[in-house]
Amino acid sequence: METIEELKGHYNWTEEDEENLRKVAWIGEKYKEEFVEEFYIYLENLPDASKYLSSKEIRDRHKEKIKKWFVSLFTSKYDAQYLKGLYRVGEVHFKIGLPPHYVQALMSFVRSYLMNIINREMGVSTETSRILLSINKALDINLDLMINSFREEELRLYHAMGKYQKILIENVKRISWFFDFFIVFTLAVVGAFLIVWIIYEIWLILTGVLPLERGGLSVLGSILILYAISELLSEEIKHIKGSALSLRIFVSVALAAVIRKVLILSLSPEKVQELITLSLVILALGVVFWLIHRVESKL
Repeated sequence: METIEELKGHYNWTEEDEENLRKVAWIGEKYKEEFVEEFYIYLENLPDASKYLSSKEIRDRHKEKIKKWFVSLFTSKYDAQYLKGLYRVGEVHFKIGLPPHYVQALMSFVRSYLMNIINREMGVSTETSRILLSINKALDINLDLMINSFREEELRLYHAMGKYQKILIENVKRISWFFDFFIVFTLAVVGAFLIVWIIYEIWLILTGVLPLERGGLSVLGSILILYAISELLSEEIKHIKGSALSLRIFVSVALAAVIRKVLILSLSPEKVQELITLSLVILALGVVFWLIHRVESKL
């Protein structure tokens, strides 16, 4: 872990910067309530934010900590004690599984918020520019410390593992990457075959081999399956990039397959019982899809 003096040297932090922050310390006190409200409006628009703030008690406690941090941004001495405090914040974020890019995005919000407030209160001047420069340095130091604590916690966990655990994890990662690649490749191939099949069905309709009504429904069903595969492929690519895999997409693929079957059977009046059964299956899948969507939207 770097010392606070080393870190301040990297950002060319001087006593003048601390003095500049003290000049606008009243900003922290005056705007702390408004800041927390604006901060939470921004925070709650981030995906999965509610997962880390699951109850009113946690949110209230978190709001108080954010207020204290906002005030301390202007009033604290940037010393070893301040460094340890920010490292503890980063460690907590790591333990709850908060993605580091959330911290970066929120710090960007804080930067924009303070820029607007300082310009509104002080107007455009040379002094305002110097103060904003010091604020940006302070925010950069805060962000650096928090992100570095993420990295150090990851390295600490990795080094704590035994030799065979590391080998096992590395090999599982390689196998997982192969599986992901195979799934994406297979879905792409199936999608390509479906495009060829749709073109073939259209050609059968145009040549009169396939009746227009039956052919039209068959093409519509095939396009529905192609759309579902496209969504599944897109979801798998997001998963490879690190996003959580949504169960909803698998239900939508099943829905597409059953709907295609219903479209084809709808031309056969003698298969009423089978149509009724498939309709009930569609209803059940629709309910499951809605429930999953509702649960995932709250996470």
